[in-house]
Amino acid sequence: MSAVKVEPFVHTARPIVRQYQPPAGLQESVVAAIVRVAMHVGLKPFLGPPWSYAVQRFALALGSGLMPQDGRAQVKVDRIGGIAVDRVTSKTAPMPRHAILFMHGGAFVAGSPRTHRSITRRLAVLTGAEVLVPDYRLAPESPFPAQIEDGVSAYRQLLADGYAPERIAIAGDSAGGNLTLMVTMALQQAGLPLPAALVMMSPAFSLHALPNGTAHERESRDPMIRLAWALDVEKALKVPQDHPLANPMAQDLSCVPPSLLQVGEDEVLYDNAMWFVQAAADAGRVSELEIYLKRWHVFQAQAGLMPSADRALERQAEFLKRHWAK
Repeated sequence: MSAVKVEPFVHTARPIVRQYQPPAGLQESVVAAIVRVAMHVGLKPFLGPPWSYAVQRFALALGSGLMPQDGRAQVKVDRIGGIAVDRVTSKTAPMPRHAILFMHGGAFVAGSPRTHRSITRRLAVLTGAEVLVPDYRLAPESPFPAQIEDGVSAYRQLLADGYAPERIAIAGDSAGGNLTLMVTMALQQAGLPLPAALVMMSPAFSLHALPNGTAHERESRDPMIRLAWALDVEKALKVPQDHPLANPMAQDLSCVPPSLLQVGEDEVLYDNAMWFVQAAADAGRVSELEIYLKRWHVFQAQAGLMPSADRALERQAEFLKRHWAK
């Protein structure tokens, strides 16, 4: 997330924006209330200063370990060069024709393929694709652009595995949403074929360069993210501001693939999703935004517990199937 300021866009096109109320029913309402309180008390205080990155990583791993995993998918732990990866496939689709490069979240300093299996296993089942999840290098031990480089390496591996680019998508949540875009930009700069589609959940692009930002007013409603965490992460990444990939908001989006963004109404990164879909539309690209009312940062991780999370992942699968080659 860069602190570089950019000029606001002059809006010339309309993206597709949809809003969804939480599904009716006791399961949704009761589970959502329990999860919101549990995250606010047991997770949010431990993500960010004054806690060390080791504590933050432990807290995220502990919380994610409580999420249900789709037993219809299988996980094979593999390696790409020096990077460990998850290869996730549906048990009923052992020879998939499509692939998703999934960049996990965790504010660039935490998270792993294991912490996101509640999402990746279900995506593999819903799409029939192989979901490749690199355990990319984390800051501060590995500052920017190590994370982007590892994502590019994983994408190259999918091409080497025989997946045509028109049958590949890149997806990610939070910091992984940022990396979804920036890996795509790095691929373009390297002259590599771009994927067919992008999916970004609650992407983290910037907290500074957005006009009329609402991050501060949403912080108390967000049961997971504190602004202090985001500011601390920027120090850990050590992004050189003259790097061509330093600022997501300064990228040329004129070639970005069709994109679906999902964001919760109650999260500090809400404006990030709003910025991207409008900027992509202004660049003449296909861009869709889904706003989930009364939901929080990466609520999709509660798939299997909340029908709203299940439905959000189903909509991702529907979007990908629309844009992938058969």
